[in-house]
Amino acid sequence: MVEKGYRVVVLEEGRRFADSDFPKTNWRFWDYLWLPTLRLRGFMRLTFLREAMVLHGCGVGGGSLVYANVLMEPDPEFFEEPEWRRLADWRSILRPHYETARRMLGVAVAPRFASADLALREVADSYGLGSTFRAAEVGVFFGEPGLEQPDPYFGGEGPTRAGCIFCGGCMVGCRYNAKNTLVKNYLYLAEKRGAVIRSEARVTAIHANETPSPSRRFTVEYQRAAGWRGLPLSVAADHVVVAAGTLGTLELLLRCRDEIGSLPRLSPRLGEQVRTNSEALLGSGARHSAVDFSEGLAISADVLVDPITRVQPVRYPKGSSFMRLLALPLIEGRNQPWGRRFLRVARAILRRPLDFLNSLLGPRWAERTTILLVMQRLENQMTLRWGPRRLPFLGNGLHAARDALRPAPGEIVQAHRVVRDFARRTNGVAMGNVAETLFDMAATAHLIGGCPMGLSAADGVVDLSCRVHNYPGLFVIDGTVLPANPGINPSLTIAALAEYAVSQIPPRAALPARGTG
Repeated sequence: MVEKGYRVVVLEEGRRFADSDFPKTNWRFWDYLWLPTLRLRGFMRLTFLREAMVLHGCGVGGGSLVYANVLMEPDPEFFEEPEWRRLADWRSILRPHYETARRMLGVAVAPRFASADLALREVADSYGLGSTFRAAEVGVFFGEPGLEQPDPYFGGEGPTRAGCIFCGGCMVGCRYNAKNTLVKNYLYLAEKRGAVIRSEARVTAIHANETPSPSRRFTVEYQRAAGWRGLPLSVAADHVVVAAGTLGTLELLLRCRDEIGSLPRLSPRLGEQVRTNSEALLGSGARHSAVDFSEGLAISADVLVDPITRVQPVRYPKGSSFMRLLALPLIEGRNQPWGRRFLRVARAILRRPLDFLNSLLGPRWAERTTILLVMQRLENQMTLRWGPRRLPFLGNGLHAARDALRPAPGEIVQAHRVVRDFARRTNGVAMGNVAETLFDMAATAHLIGGCPMGLSAADGVVDLSCRVHNYPGLFVIDGTVLPANPGINPSLTIAALAEYAVSQIPPRAALPARGTG
């Protein structure tokens, strides 16, 4: 947008981090978790809805600060899903934009496998699917490990970089200048060209100015996200792009429509078709192992364990065992009431108390533990609506309603099978998570949907160019517009869709003279 001649202001709720600001371990939770009401000013958010526990990012650079670097394209079947196919040939449309996103994000093939990757390949071999095992494509610089060198991506215009040292710290914030976060590419170059980024600025409302001349079409109100918030601030603009991630975008737009009333003509379909990418986040903790499962990239391999189910081994760096607080024994109790699930957990603990204590309190948790990220292309949905405000970590007024026909799965049979087989091969203890084990809730790092595409406001929230119906100049460009579960990490697809959407916006010189911002 800056290159097209627009004056650009980015309002970001979270902090700006230098590499040295990232915590050495996620036990420094005040620099890891984002919950400013409790003075936690990190970059990782945990949001609990009735249907899902959601892990997502917050900070200048967004989810790229905390994600596991994976930038892979979905299978061709993704583009044949009805919600894609009814509108356009998206596979052809996005092809050049995938290439642009790959170049900008520095996509490379992971150059080495970790111990957990090889164990998972053995599991896939036992299913007759070992041939689907492959190295992950990731946004990481693989130069000389730890050695800083001039920008390798943008002809010297980008920042200096250093080669990955394979410490496993990708999801605790890369302290070694190897991870290709957005502050190393898109945002870095945008600021060099004149974009202004205001961090710790929480947007509270978007007002449409019905009689814009001589003022702008929109007024965006925001306030300090942490500490004493003071008086509201505002920015006036002719064009507003909402790109706050699924929960942030839906919270803002639903609030503007249903509470504040500042955008009353937003589509009635806002908040519909929210998906979890049909995910499960489970794990295995080795009882005793000479292998260090924390070494390597956060994710370096990907494999199919049946025609629709992908699995990726995930790791945290040495000492970063904060996530053990979410671990519980893995049980099978799909659709059972809470009380019965609690009894099954209690029985599992009593049968093997040492395993439970070791998984929760034992030493070297990160070195012994592998998280298994399981993803499926299967369709599932929920609807998010705005209601009475809850505590910040319980959804900020967002309430999830289960789809009666295609509910988001709290328990995935294939995921349990893989985790138990992986645990047997690594002398491990199969672990679930609090959300699934106790409450039959999905756990996902890739919540998508909620702003369906459509040809009119009755059909969708945005059109095929991500422009919001009934509000010219307002856009939604993030994972909320994805119309189906990709069944793989969606980051590259979201970036390609963003490249496409912005390519549809004409340069400033081609617009009427009134529009500048």
